[in-house]
Amino acid sequence: MRSSRSGRGGLGAGSRLGAGSRLGAGSRLGAGSRLGAGSPRRRPPPPRASRREFLLARRLCYRAAVGIAPRRSAFALSVGCLVALSVAVGAAGAAGCASTEYVNEGPGQPTPRASGTLPPGSVGVCKQPETKRPPIVSEELWAHAKPCTPRTPASYIRLGYAKDGAAGADPEAEQLAERVLAALAEGPKPDGGNNQVTGAIRAVRAYAARKDELRARVVRESATGQTCDVTYLLNTMSAARSKLSGGEACTAEVFDPETRADACLFDTKRPEGLWLSSGWSCMTFTGALGNEASCHQICGYDDYCARQVYCAAGDVNLLLCTLGVCLPEPSAGIK
Repeated sequence: MRSSRSGRGGLGAGSRLGAGSRLGAGSRLGAGSRLGAGSPRRRPPPPRASRREFLLARRLCYRAAVGIAPRRSAFALSVGCLVALSVAVGAAGAAGCASTEYVNEGPGQPTPRASGTLPPGSVGVCKQPETKRPPIVSEELWAHAKPCTPRTPASYIRLGYAKDGAAGADPEAEQLAERVLAALAEGPKPDGGNNQVTGAIRAVRAYAARKDELRARVVRESATGQTCDVTYLLNTMSAARSKLSGGEACTAEVFDPETRADACLFDTKRPEGLWLSSGWSCMTFTGALGNEASCHQICGYDDYCARQVYCAAGDVNLLLCTLGVCLPEPSAGIK
């Protein structure tokens, strides 16, 4: 049995079921059938807007009435929204962008060097409160250095020796410093210089064993009882360093917070301090950049000198701290 394609309702007049239809008098569609003469026809549903039109309309006009609408209505509504939006944007642009405006953002943050803080790669210094200026330290740097506080970084070099001012006096520390300076003045001499230096080192070790701030810097004596040749070590390093630096007298530079530039740590008028610190760039780990040299290089590639570095580096560190220049680390290392 073929059904009609004209609609979901009954079979109308133009149906393919005519007079010669297979549905005769004895057909199942009788008088009381739904396809009778008086059967009401269903109306076709109204045309619905497609999903694409609905989404397009909602995207262009938010909250617009875009319910069931013909295709033409949705298209007209979309075009109208586009035109209105273009006019509004053009008016706002003409009113608010007449000329380019540059906002003044200020100078910004100053660099560490410009602000007086320690820049990366430089060595910081501070002076211990109520202490005297070390004789081997530059007077200008001592005047510019800020006092050490609990917030001072551990990487800073601490300056100052002997008590001063309200802390009272420390005659033993002053006498020991004078003895060390006298030994260093005789130290460069090939005859007897090394004996003077090693004698001062033994006196400093005995003194440091009784002081909390120096005890950790005391290096154990070797089991063999070998005496370090400090004179040969520092004489060789002093000559090689002077050649490498082009005759520059300063052996170590630190950051001066007042001038905001690197300045010489040691007083260039005191040869004792310069001679003792001639191996500064190899026997200390201060984090300075640009002026380091290996111990072999600063020894002039002398193997005997390099062996003395391992023997005397800790004592050089202890002598420097006794004279008021305490390095950040409790003991010197070898590069």
